[in-house]
Amino acid sequence: MPLISIKALPFDPQIEIDSALKSLSEKIAIQCQIDREHIMITWEWLSYEHYVHHGAVVDKQQQGSHPVLIELIAPNYYSHDNIKFLMELIATDISSNLPINRNNIFISYTPAYSEGIYDQGHVVNWEDN
Repeated sequence: MPLISIKALPFDPQIEIDSALKSLSEKIAIQCQIDREHIMITWEWLSYEHYVHHGAVVDKQQQGSHPVLIELIAPNYYSHDNIKFLMELIATDISSNLPINRNNIFISYTPAYSEGIYDQGHVVNWEDN
């Protein structure tokens, strides 16, 4: 774990994001010393009629509005500093590898709790480790 879910409007011109996601996974693995098998990243394209920001609907990803939306789910035992570091790492890497202004990224953090995650065929209890 962590689980990172990214949502954005389509880019113009359209771009491939797989190398950016692989880069992000690699950076998290190295910088946070987490095995890649525990890092999950998803990307979802938003349909333009499904995203309103500042009262406006646009059809392509903007640099100054309609922020890229990122949800970070990570264990609740991560310190506040760990979460801040991870958020900064995500914003820096995504904005370095994709045409996204770092100031147009919105990241929220949701803590995951022991016995609140089902993975690899069982409910995970990290308090027993």
